[in-house]
Amino acid sequence: MKLHRNTALGIVQGLEQILQEKKALRPTLNQLLKQNRKWGSRDRKWVGEGVLEIVRWQRKFSEMGSLDPKSKFYFWNLLGVWILSKGITLPEWDEFSELDSKKITLDLDPKSTPLKILESLPDWLDDLGVRTFGETLWKKEIQSLNTTAPLVLRVNTLKTTPEKLHSFLKTKHQIESTFIAALPEALVLSKHQKLTHTDAYKKGWFEIQDANSQRVAHFADPKPGMSVLDACAGGGGKTLHLAALMQNQGTIVAMDPYEKKIKQLEARVQRNGVTIVRVENTDDDAFLKTQKETADLVLIDAPCSGLGVLRRNPAAKWHMTPKRIEELILLQQEILQTYAGQVSKGGSLVYATCSIFPEENQNQVQNFLNSDSGKDFQLEKEETFLTHTTQGDGFYMAKMAKSS
Repeated sequence: MKLHRNTALGIVQGLEQILQEKKALRPTLNQLLKQNRKWGSRDRKWVGEGVLEIVRWQRKFSEMGSLDPKSKFYFWNLLGVWILSKGITLPEWDEFSELDSKKITLDLDPKSTPLKILESLPDWLDDLGVRTFGETLWKKEIQSLNTTAPLVLRVNTLKTTPEKLHSFLKTKHQIESTFIAALPEALVLSKHQKLTHTDAYKKGWFEIQDANSQRVAHFADPKPGMSVLDACAGGGGKTLHLAALMQNQGTIVAMDPYEKKIKQLEARVQRNGVTIVRVENTDDDAFLKTQKETADLVLIDAPCSGLGVLRRNPAAKWHMTPKRIEELILLQQEILQTYAGQVSKGGSLVYATCSIFPEENQNQVQNFLNSDSGKDFQLEKEETFLTHTTQGDGFYMAKMAKSS
């Protein structure tokens, strides 16, 4: 396989934006592909694969090539090591002049190489993982977080059934899928492929949503006719799932501070045939004051480090820092304190993150329960889902009941 220069330039551009400018991985990659529509399908595949793999394995590739991060050709050097790891001959380009393929170690010794190098981690994250889980369990988890995530669909039961969608995808698109016994709306596809252009997607028959992300709405256990507040709705994946479980009966107020996400949510609500969702901006303090103790269920899918979803977003480990996590912890507690007041007497408060670390999870819940705002709540249940035991993204969820 020959790597063309324009493709290589695209990969390096993506790496500079993600690793140097700290831009979000998926939006950056999507924008890069959008700007280069003349790339063929093979080039687009190589750019996507190259950016994702080099971001994931940055530290490992740097070690393999003995690279200098301060070199002006650092990102080209990372690309060069990736090219060689694929068994492709290194092009004779000036940008690769610092690389000597004879001095590159493509196979690091797993016995003598530290885990943080083998699994490509910043020191602080490896230390946190070992401190939290112990060396054996952390090794299993980070190895799983460095694998490719499967493509999982959540069937919109307001419009179809898992069995019908399974059959439709196989018959119409030759797409094989399997069911998950514990998740009635989930279908796992046999391979990754684009689906958003299909009639089934445009008609709102399904959403793309990780298996453990789907567990959150089931964990919350909403009932038809309930009044629900989704405090950090984002693009609305869990909002839509709540609506389906409620059989489109009741009310859901979905809140988010970002207009872009609000518009995305409104479009998804319409496509999914959901009629019970009202979208509001989180910054509307006047609206919040009218919602005091009115919700049977409040869901807080809190902003977090995202360190449970490194399979999908490996850039998080390079963008996140201990200081940023401390800031997020303050924000998470602030959100808990704010939205606890919206829960009606006898209602439920569900707190969830896509992090696997107690600082953002169990500790947050206990701090809330020990606070003045949490004195009327009791912890009903909590669960942490790890990737190496569930094959889904890392998630935490806790359900608290408010006394009546």
